[in-house]
Amino acid sequence: MDNFALDITSIENQQLRNAFKLFSLVRDVVGYSVNDDKEIIFYHSDSPAMHKLPFKMTLEQAADFAYGWLRQANYGPTPDHDGDNEKGWRLYCEQWGFVHGDRNAFAAVQPIWAMYGK
Repeated sequence: MDNFALDITSIENQQLRNAFKLFSLVRDVVGYSVNDDKEIIFYHSDSPAMHKLPFKMTLEQAADFAYGWLRQANYGPTPDHDGDNEKGWRLYCEQWGFVHGDRNAFAAVQPIWAMYGK
């Protein structure tokens, strides 16, 4: 389909791997970019905005790459609310399966706080 869009927030690596499987039309992940340390973007074909990967990755390998990046990402200040917080992630693509208007990008991952209210 052409008007694919996705937005998922969660916490675990296995859930990120499973979420990446939703991009099943992507055969190979060929590059990535990081914008201002706020998100990592993945590409299915060459784009001037990307860094080429040393080898084509599977979706599962890209998910693990993203999770490794998240372990060192800047999450910003811990939210102040009546509850607990945990480091999590947001995986998304915008309308038509693009990220920031780039048709060669298929997914972005952001560090995000998971919040647990009381």
